[in-house]
Formats: sequence, C-alpha cells, structure tokens
Amino acid sequence: MAVAEKKLKTGIASKTKGKTTKQKVVERKCRRGAARKDGAEQMRQAADRRVGRISEQLADLLEEKALKGDLASAKALFGLAERKKPIPAPVKRRHGPTQAERWAAEPQWQGEPEDEETGNRE
Repeated sequence: MAVAEKKLKTGIASKTKGKTTKQKVVERKCRRGAARKDGAEQMRQAADRRVGRISEQLADLLEEKALKGDLASAKALFGLAERKKPIPAPVKRRHGPTQAERWAAEPQWQGEPEDEETGNRE
C-alpha cells in the first residue's frame, strides 16, 4: 500500500504546475525588453568598469612616472584632470503654488469698469 501512495503522490506532483512557472516567463521577458548593445559598446562599458575599480592605482602609477620625468605620463595625467568637469548641483524646484495659481487665488476686481479704448471710466 505504501508503494501505491508513492505513485499517487508523484502522479499528482507531475500534473501540478509550480508557482514560479509563469513568474519566470514574465521575468525573462522583462530582461529581454532592453535593446541589445553591440560588441564595441559592451567592450567600452567593461573597460570603464575595470578602470573605475583601479583608478586610484592607475593615477598613482601615472604620478610616479610623471615625477620621474616621463612627459607622456604627465600629459595624460593633466589631460584626464582637465577633461572632467564637476557635476553641477541639481536645480531644486520650488514647492507651492505656481504664479498662475497665485493669480487665480486673488480676489476678483470689484471696481467700476474702464473704457478699453481710452482708459477713462464711464
């Protein structure tokens, strides 16, 4: 009887779908949504990541060679230092009503109407 229960459980298990089946399909579609980059762009990004990791050591090596008199290293070091511009601070947006909303909130004119052509009151 124990053998029959095992067969029954495995039969049910093979018919039921896992909870993650649809989720994995959806996740795969989301990952493929972005356009693939060409090989040159992938190479540039990989090089950028590696240079970013060892940037301090590279700058130290350039500095050492420049101090020893290597003109090419000095030019490269100064060129890198001059090329990078500081990132400007983001402009903060004002919170609160806009100018149009402030004008709309003002009370309506209650005085006498003016003549549009001459500017005189009637």
